[in-house]
Amino acid sequence: MKGGLRARQVAAATAVCLLFAPAAGRAVPDGSFWGKVAGAAPAARAGDSSDIAALLERVDADEAAGRLDAACARLEKAVPRYTGAERNAAWFRLGIVRSRLGRYRESASAYAAMVADGAADSAVYSNFAEVLMAAGRLHDAEARYRDAISAASDLGVGDRRERTHELALAYYGLAVALDRDEQPAAAREAMMRALAHDPTASVLKVAATSGGDLFFVPEGDVFYYLGLAAEVEGRDGDAESAFQEFIARAPHGRWVRAANAHLARKPGAGKRQVAGAGGAAPRVLAHATVLASGGTAAPLVDAAWRDQLGILDDCLDDVRLPSRVTVRFAIEMDVDRRGRPTRVSVKAPAPFDERFARCVESATAQHLRLTVVGPASLTLARTEMVVGTP
Repeated sequence: MKGGLRARQVAAATAVCLLFAPAAGRAVPDGSFWGKVAGAAPAARAGDSSDIAALLERVDADEAAGRLDAACARLEKAVPRYTGAERNAAWFRLGIVRSRLGRYRESASAYAAMVADGAADSAVYSNFAEVLMAAGRLHDAEARYRDAISAASDLGVGDRRERTHELALAYYGLAVALDRDEQPAAAREAMMRALAHDPTASVLKVAATSGGDLFFVPEGDVFYYLGLAAEVEGRDGDAESAFQEFIARAPHGRWVRAANAHLARKPGAGKRQVAGAGGAAPRVLAHATVLASGGTAAPLVDAAWRDQLGILDDCLDDVRLPSRVTVRFAIEMDVDRRGRPTRVSVKAPAPFDERFARCVESATAQHLRLTVVGPASLTLARTEMVVGTP
């Protein structure tokens, strides 16, 4: 689930609200579905809240251990014994787990149950739309994305940040659904609205980070979103790389034909450039740290890269790109308390090969040094690099 497949993001938030919020006197955030679940103390029995919290905790453990079938069976067995907000919490989580298993039609039925119960908010509608699109039901998906937009637009002034996030997710999803439904003008307009709410496409970058709370289904679908966003912004090189990555992740997927149609309109007609072939050696044109958790903040990671980008030059010298082409790759690393990378992993699509990835990993581990302010804890950081030729 994406577009909003906020799937785990919202579900995890639910578990946090239910498991860790003090029983009395502690204010619960308003507005979200999960806030309503946690804040329903007068209407719900304390035993119910405790029980649903325990259920979601067990589901968390199943998911963390990769036991998705067990998590699904646990939720399906439990749903009938709940009512009201607790039942909808279980339905929501069941929709997420089913989507992760590729059971999109059954996932859609879980969200439909919440809609029928009057409990759907923007996140529910967006997730509903996403699994409908994954099942090939584009017209229904478009309708649910529009419901998500309407629900997000109704959020109060105090929820402006949440409203912006929800609208970006819903418009991203609507743009992709319209594009796959061969409505390019409407798709472009929806994508422009999404980018107006999310100017740096940070929502998509986060979703492209494996293991995160925000993800899209099927796996790799986020690269179609990234490709369409880059295309709308006129970044043809980035668009081509993203669509190629989408195809590489699911070469027999439902929407490969639509992705190939985009590639066919690119200057290179979708043909990958081979590292070491004609062209010029690229250099880093831009970089942005899209994830930094731990003791070192993202701006400090960006500052370190800004001053030390030259450590990647030797690796880039072995790559050739055509003129005015840009390509994106990601560097993920663990940083110790002294500011030294201890683990580096490079995610690089074509034209980069395995040798290039290993070269960047080695150069980063050996030469990159971060400034650590005071006693810092371990840090996990992911930085997106955009390279290109003049």
